[in-house]
Amino acid sequence: MAEERKPARKVEISIEVDAPLEAVWKALTDGEELARWFPLAARVAPGPGGSIWMSWGSPWEGEAKIEIWEPNRRLRLLEPPPKPDSIPVALEYTLESRGGKTVLRLVHTFGTGADWEEEYFDSTSRGWQFMFANLRHYLERHAGTPRQVAWPRWRVSGDAEEIWSKLAGPAGSAAPGSRFRLEAAAGEPLEGTVNFFVPPRSLCVTVKKLNDALLWVHLEKSEVGYEIWLWLSAYGFSPAEIKSLEARWQAQLQRLFPEGQPPSAPGDAVTAQ
Repeated sequence: MAEERKPARKVEISIEVDAPLEAVWKALTDGEELARWFPLAARVAPGPGGSIWMSWGSPWEGEAKIEIWEPNRRLRLLEPPPKPDSIPVALEYTLESRGGKTVLRLVHTFGTGADWEEEYFDSTSRGWQFMFANLRHYLERHAGTPRQVAWPRWRVSGDAEEIWSKLAGPAGSAAPGSRFRLEAAAGEPLEGTVNFFVPPRSLCVTVKKLNDALLWVHLEKSEVGYEIWLWLSAYGFSPAEIKSLEARWQAQLQRLFPEGQPPSAPGDAVTAQ
């Protein structure tokens, strides 16, 4: 008998951004603006029936078709399913003005049907938490400024708690808005303000000494254990400065985890305008 298809699952997230509707809409629908908070590169063919192409470097790139385009109100995209037997993926953004600010809500719907999708769902949820934090951070602190991204990665085996402890110290807990000091991962003291913390997998902090950059320390599940991601969204730096920083952080990951190996799809530091 054919395996019974499980119901679709949804990631739902909303944020309030201290920016007008028009600015938030443009951040969702303009290629240059998208690359300042979300992908590393983007192209947009606007309007119903159009498309939005985004890339984080091969093989993480693809195109979504625009199903609904209501400027400053609603955007609905359809992506190909993650597996041939899955249903299409839908992303629906709605925008609402409230007290001079914009409330942005996302409903990301995709089908389920196998064990592999549980980790996919959890990873997607954590990813959106960071990306929406980056959207708000960009519009409220760096609007109109090109972004430079450093993204050192390193694959390691072992338990998430053990990896995290070696990477950033005991997981503990930290409330949004609290102070955080990170040393091991970067090889140099970095003090920041916590945006969110999901121990022992995900920490997002604003780093003052890097011109209010946003740093995401994340453990992504892989076939051999976990892939450590240090994702830095930085504004006001040259590409050369960010490449140098990425090289230092990459070397530090290799020193901390000498038994590890390069990621499955390695990439260089990437500049997004």
